[in-house]
Amino acid sequence: MSMDATAGVSAANVPLQCSDIHRYLGEAESRVHVLRGVSLQLQPGCVHAIVGPSGCGKSSLLYVMGLLDRPDGGRIALSGEAVEGLTDDQVSCRRNEHIGFVFQFHFLMHEFTAQENVMIPMRRLGRLGVREMQERAAMLLEMVGLGDKTRRNSQHLSGGEQQRVAIARSLANDPQVLLADEPTGNLDTANSERVFQLLTNLVRQQRKALLLVTHNLLVAEASDWIHEMRDGLLTGCRAGRPH
Repeated sequence: MSMDATAGVSAANVPLQCSDIHRYLGEAESRVHVLRGVSLQLQPGCVHAIVGPSGCGKSSLLYVMGLLDRPDGGRIALSGEAVEGLTDDQVSCRRNEHIGFVFQFHFLMHEFTAQENVMIPMRRLGRLGVREMQERAAMLLEMVGLGDKTRRNSQHLSGGEQQRVAIARSLANDPQVLLADEPTGNLDTANSERVFQLLTNLVRQQRKALLLVTHNLLVAEASDWIHEMRDGLLTGCRAGRPH
C-alpha cells in the first residue's frame, strides 16, 4: 500500500513522491538492478519508515528520493513539480532548499562550532546575511536542546549531542522533507529514543514529512507508516503505532 498513505491528498500537497523508480549500479556483467519500479508518496506531518534486509535497496531509494543520485527510470516530484530535465545545478538548488538530511554518521565539521555547522546549508543557499544565519542557527540549536552549546566545537560534544546538531543542520533551510538513514544506528538506547522523539515532534509540529531507513524495530513501529522492502521493491505498507 505504498501509494495509499496519501489517498485524497492533491499532488501539490505531497511534499515528495517517486513513481516507478529504477536504479542500476555497476557496469556490464556486474550490473545490479537495485530499485525495480518503486513508487512512494510522503504525507506532510507523518513519519514513514522503510525496513528490510541489508542490501535490499533502502539507502539507494533514500539517495534517489533525496536527489543525491539520479534514477535510471521513473519520476520524482517535489510538491507536484517533476525534477527530471533539470540541470545538476538546478537539482542541487532544489535539494538544498526543500530536503534536509540526517545520517547515521553525522558528518559534522569537527573544527567548526555547533552553530557554524548548522549554518553550512544556509551559506550554500545564500539567501541570508551572516547575522541572520547566526540567529537562525542559534534558534535551531535551542530547539534541539543545545542552546548552551552553540559555540562549542562539535568534536567536544557527545554522540547524542552531535546527532542533535545534525538534526538542527537538516532544518537550516526550513525544508519540507527530512530524509534520515539510520539516524539512531550509532547511538545507545536512551539517545536513540531522544533523537527519534525529537524528529517526530518536529515533523508533527511543523508539518514536515520524514522518511527514515532503520533496522530498529522499535523506531519503525513508532512511525506512522512502515514500508517493507525486499529485493529492490516495496512489498507492503502498514500503519505503525505512533505515540
